[in-house]
Amino acid sequence: MIATRRWMGLLLAGVLLLSACGADDESSSADGDASVDGGAGEPSQTPEGEAEIEDSTTGVTDSTIKIGVHAPETIGGIDIGDILGLADLTQLYWDTVNEQGGIHGREVEVTLVDDGYDANAAQQACRDLISDELLFVSGTSGADQITTCANLATENQLPYLSLGVAEAGLVDKPGYRAMTMTYEMMSDLMAEYILAELTDTETPVAMVRFNSPSSEGAQDAFTAKMDELGGNVAAADAVDKQGNANELTAECVKLSNLDVEVVFMILVPTVSTQLARLCAEQGFTPQYVTVSNTLSCASEPPIGVPELVGCQSFAAVRGDVTDNPLAREAEEAWAAAYPDRDAPDELVTFWGLFDVYREAMDQAGPDLSTGAFLEALDSMQYDNGLANPIDFGGDRVGADSIVVVEATGEAPWERELVSEWTSSFG
Repeated sequence: MIATRRWMGLLLAGVLLLSACGADDESSSADGDASVDGGAGEPSQTPEGEAEIEDSTTGVTDSTIKIGVHAPETIGGIDIGDILGLADLTQLYWDTVNEQGGIHGREVEVTLVDDGYDANAAQQACRDLISDELLFVSGTSGADQITTCANLATENQLPYLSLGVAEAGLVDKPGYRAMTMTYEMMSDLMAEYILAELTDTETPVAMVRFNSPSSEGAQDAFTAKMDELGGNVAAADAVDKQGNANELTAECVKLSNLDVEVVFMILVPTVSTQLARLCAEQGFTPQYVTVSNTLSCASEPPIGVPELVGCQSFAAVRGDVTDNPLAREAEEAWAAAYPDRDAPDELVTFWGLFDVYREAMDQAGPDLSTGAFLEALDSMQYDNGLANPIDFGGDRVGADSIVVVEATGEAPWERELVSEWTSSFG
């Protein structure tokens, strides 16, 4: 079986999904010299009739389509480009599309920039993307980076797509689309999962999140749903985003003293691994769980730790894609391009994500523009067998179901489906 992977925020989920900078480093400013110019017309409309960004042919010529992607090639100064392989797999996917004839005869040119897993670095990286005259920009992981780039892009009338992260400042943005459920949606669902599958209403449960407005909505959704279901939230705490050993050790002692058995965490991967290691040193080894689009459950070096083996995570990709044609295409393309390198664990995940983008551009037809692209995306009912079926259904979130996977520790980043437990919103 091909192991289930998260969507990455890198990160998915590692993702990759959360910024490693402090809360005061967040920025959603769109000032500066970044601009988009070209073919502006009347604003398109969302399915709800709200004003959308202006229609434009920016990024589209008779022979090419230019798109942009930002991803963490570095985290805290550590080069993770070769580990995650995002730049290589991104280029490889679109090279494969071009070899198959492109999109209505146009070749796709993709620019990928390093957002440094940092909101400030992401701001400059996304300014560079926006000035490159693109059809759209896609984020990969990191709630603060995605919020920063989404604001810059949409305020410059450029569509912005990402995996689902925080809702605040994103889902109400004209031009923004989330390709998976948001943190708030998944946190609401996590309460249901914990009480249905892991414990009972009397057992103490805790949530530990990174200290940023990007995670506040998730905490609010989780605690509200637990209260509604009669669950016992013994603690809901925010910790330093960069990780502080003394603070995390104190958190472990606190949760242990509260007899907490399940810890729901939304943390930067380096902090989740630090938390698990420090808690183990205190003899505290709870069941860890997390949402999709994050590496919080990483169990293998160089990012993860063995103490997170058994960590369960929501995932927005199928559990077994062995017989999927797209999965085979991805693996064969990688083996041909990089015969001496193992395929990244996010290869199939992002192959499926980019395929959704390709399908939307294809359905938009030969008269491609930002408006045509968003209208095609919004009206799609598309299932490529890798990602969850895409159906926006009148809002800006394109998928509404998940599976549950577990970090096995048997191979780098391997995840195995732990149950057929799935759920849908709406």
